Amino acid sequence: MLLGLWDPSRPSAALRQELSHALAKQPRLASAVAEAVWGEDGVAFAWAPRGIATLDEPGQPFHSRSGAITVMCEGKLHNAAELQQVLGLTRQEAAGSGTVLAELYERHSEQFLNPVNGTFAFALWDANARQLLLGRDRLGIESLYYSIAPQGGRIAFSTSLRSLVASGWVAPNLEDDALLRYLLFCYNPGDDTLVRGIRRVPAGHLLAVGASGATLRRYWRLSFAAMPMKTEAECCEAIPSLIDDAVRLRMEPDAPPGLFLSGGIDSSGIAVLASRRWLGHRLASFSFRCAGRSYDESEYARFMADYCRTDHTEIAYDASRLPLIATMAEHMDEPFSDIGIEIGTCLMGQAAQGRVSYVFSGEGGDELFGGHPVYSADKMAQVADRMPRLVRTSLIRALGRLPDTDEKKSLPVKLKRFAYSLAFPRELLSHRWRAYYTPQELATVCSPEWLARCDVGRALEPVLRYSREADGPDVLSRSLHSDFFTLVSFYLRRLELLRLWGIESRTPLLDYRLVEFAAAVPSRLKLRGLSDTKYVYKKALEGIVPNRILYERPKLGHSVPMKNWLRDAPAFRDWVRGILTDPSCVHRRWFRPGVIERWLEEHARRTHNHSHRLWALAVLELWVRSVEHA
Repeated sequence: MLLGLWDPSRPSAALRQELSHALAKQPRLASAVAEAVWGEDGVAFAWAPRGIATLDEPGQPFHSRSGAITVMCEGKLHNAAELQQVLGLTRQEAAGSGTVLAELYERHSEQFLNPVNGTFAFALWDANARQLLLGRDRLGIESLYYSIAPQGGRIAFSTSLRSLVASGWVAPNLEDDALLRYLLFCYNPGDDTLVRGIRRVPAGHLLAVGASGATLRRYWRLSFAAMPMKTEAECCEAIPSLIDDAVRLRMEPDAPPGLFLSGGIDSSGIAVLASRRWLGHRLASFSFRCAGRSYDESEYARFMADYCRTDHTEIAYDASRLPLIATMAEHMDEPFSDIGIEIGTCLMGQAAQGRVSYVFSGEGGDELFGGHPVYSADKMAQVADRMPRLVRTSLIRALGRLPDTDEKKSLPVKLKRFAYSLAFPRELLSHRWRAYYTPQELATVCSPEWLARCDVGRALEPVLRYSREADGPDVLSRSLHSDFFTLVSFYLRRLELLRLWGIESRTPLLDYRLVEFAAAVPSRLKLRGLSDTKYVYKKALEGIVPNRILYERPKLGHSVPMKNWLRDAPAFRDWVRGILTDPSCVHRRWFRPGVIERWLEEHARRTHNHSHRLWALAVLELWVRSVEHA
């Protein structure tokens, strides 16, 4: 973990002492204070290992050959060995990723991150320019937060939001606008966080801090129009090799990876390519299983485990596992609710603990090649959006009266959700299908006092900003652009929790070279018609992934039957009710009296599916308690 201060009015000794005191307040980190505390007048860094074998790089801080550049970092440069050779660093000089970053910066200044392929967050001090540089990898796989003092002239930063709060430098007051976005989307897609005064460095950005203040600069931009469009033949030739090289770069030479294996196309492709690189060694694979029609995908995971000859572990996941979220919420930097998938991920992490030090996961494949069902919904919505307002409004009302069912993707469920989402602005693109309160609902369920403190009119702005930045020629390309910087971050924070069990996650499909290549693939090769998703991706993987997975397996989304557990598992339902209706529950400040009880009743009667709302509120409540009592 990285923690630091920039304050030009104070000498380094005072800043180092303040950092040591801040770390001492955090029991998990106090024993690691001596690992690295460094400073010069006006700036100080501290680094404490997280206890993750493949992620912790000792020897910090790192320096350039001249000594003018100092770096502390978290994460991994996957192509560090290649860059060390290019830079001519000896084995003794090339002590870690930070040394490579320091040397690259000294030689290439503003363009120093161009050749880097990795997942990282760092603080870099340029002694000659008296400038602090905070940086984050292209897709935001590693987290990085900062807080600028209201009076100015002082900046605190860390790879852990909780460490900033625990340091005492930032009060644990909630930011109402970020909280509203969490309610809308079950996570916060904005750059401001749920703790007032703490912001995140955006993915692909640098924050330069000097005598003139702090300035954000984008060093990488994902474009869907910058390169010549790829043909189907080019895609089928290039995609397998790009994925294979991404897998190669992310492998430790002396430690095989574990595999999170859902049996979907993405995790299956990675499993095959990783297994080929470890011939003669049975890789460990992990999946979780939820019983229930339309939810159980375990047969496909087992099929791929047999196909790749992995040492497979299947974890049973039922409602009795759900209270694990209380422990997870205590370690989330910000709350996020993935309707139970976050628990499934951590159950696999528990099973993998002690067996592997890092795991490969298939996150990113849907965003690369248009795999989410919402992209098909985007196409259908283009027809519905052209309907006369009166006809569309009548359709929304009629379909909204359909009852819920216990199945995940029954036709009534799909129609009901489709109609509900049409009420949101079309400019939200794919986020229309992921929002859980219309403006009218917010006005009827939220307390007027709390809602008055929120800028409701700008609640959607962070998502709309990414939609406006998108330069693609069609709706799908613009949706994919937006999702890479919002939804993907949501997935990554879930994987980040694996560190509780000493495991690092690695995501080959988020290799920036593959992401850039996929951005140049025409939308017609990603989504054919209304339902043929990942068309060219599947064609490219023919002969690598079995056709049963490519073409016969239904798209279920590896979800859990949360809505059914809230109805049919009394112990779990009472546990959620107890959290949300406790007299001290913070939600009473945000919602009108009786709203939570009404949702619980409507959900039980199957007139509405409120599982996303109820689970998100339970996670939020547990997170708020943990922050307030830290």
